[in-house]
Amino acid sequence: MPANYSGTWDIVDNENFEGYMVALGIDFATRKIAGMLKPQKIVEQDGDSFNIKTLTSFRNYTTSFKIGEEFEEITKGLDNKKCQTTVNWDNDKLVCVQKGEKKNRGWTHWMEGDTLYLRLKAAVHYTVGSLCQHIAADCEKQITKQTIAAIAETAFRQCDIFAKDLEAFARHAKRHTVTVDDVKLTARRTTALVG
Repeated sequence: MPANYSGTWDIVDNENFEGYMVALGIDFATRKIAGMLKPQKIVEQDGDSFNIKTLTSFRNYTTSFKIGEEFEEITKGLDNKKCQTTVNWDNDKLVCVQKGEKKNRGWTHWMEGDTLYLRLKAAVHYTVGSLCQHIAADCEKQITKQTIAAIAETAFRQCDIFAKDLEAFARHAKRHTVTVDDVKLTARRTTALVG
């Protein structure tokens, strides 16, 4: 078993959660309420079986799954959509793919020390969509939803590759923290980033 996520986790910070909710089409009022909440996550893990409770003063959400087994999930309390969800291990990370009405959605959990991290995939889609809209307006062109989805998926995969490279470079240097040198090493083949 790669990692043990069992425990109670309190939110410390979130970044671009508003963008994630916009990408899912969550209404304004719910976004404002959700943005003020400080959820607590309780993870119960038995081998590859998980029960995750997200508790807030507004609404609670519970999901149960077994690694590698697809299940039907209704994202109750968020956007209330039906998804076919699968969670798998990627080394010590939990990677979730949700297939349904909204494309490019899912999440990744990982731990560093005593901190649990959560990356929500639809936020990438939202950011790419916003950039594409600005570029399309500047060029007086149209960009299809399928094109935006393809660019978002490519961006997400590239970010994942960069993250793995950064972790590998830091680990090779026997460090637990990524430094500027690791970023420079990762960007060495990207001429636009070399300065």
